[in-house]
Amino acid sequence: MGSFVGSDLLAGAIGQKIHLSNEPCLLVDLGTNGEIILGNREQMLCASTAAGPAFEGAKISMGMRASSGAISSVKAIKGGLDCHILGGGKARGLCGSGLVDATAVFLDQKLISPNGRVQNNQELPLSGNVTLHPCDVRELQLAKGAIAAGIRVLIREWGMEESTIDKIHLAGAFVNYLNLNSARRIGLLNFPPNRIIPAGNSALYGAKQALFTIQSSLETCDRVLSTCQHVSLNDHPEFMNLFIEDMGFPASSP
Repeated sequence: MGSFVGSDLLAGAIGQKIHLSNEPCLLVDLGTNGEIILGNREQMLCASTAAGPAFEGAKISMGMRASSGAISSVKAIKGGLDCHILGGGKARGLCGSGLVDATAVFLDQKLISPNGRVQNNQELPLSGNVTLHPCDVRELQLAKGAIAAGIRVLIREWGMEESTIDKIHLAGAFVNYLNLNSARRIGLLNFPPNRIIPAGNSALYGAKQALFTIQSSLETCDRVLSTCQHVSLNDHPEFMNLFIEDMGFPASSP
């Protein structure tokens, strides 16, 4: 579809029927390479942004994939934190959804400031010996800033407002565990949770559909490709300024 925008996003868009929608819909595939498409039956815009591996637990001081021992969610309770650990037992690390939750909780508790600075520049305890390090917050800022800015660029290129998009399809491995309220709290997704539709592995779903209707699927792919315009974020005059803006966290919950 374009530079660093592969057939996985094409399959995902078709699987979520974005090409059949009368109103513009958004598909965001969250991963190391964040891919975004905004479109309807008449036209589409797509882009790719280097979000980094923070959503998958990589480059996080105690990060890990969503497997046994990973903290997958964090909630504030009276007197402390309630950390859900996959598989039970002791916490061994922090996966992407837990990272988003922990940051959202500490923002509400004023232990992390809107510019990302951690109080006293010290590690924040979660469960057992698992902590959130200031450098982890920075990695999350880079990842979520890139995604949020990429979304804003496509919306501006279309000439619309975020508030007018009714459906946001969210794909990616860690989406299965992601708390949408936390995602909005940190400024990753500036949409009400009731507009967001978890899409899981949207590329696999679209590929499965294609296998059962190969000829019509190939025709659909050709039609989507002919109506889709690739937007290069590296060359876009507004991207870097928006990226810098979106690295910060909202001062309060929306």
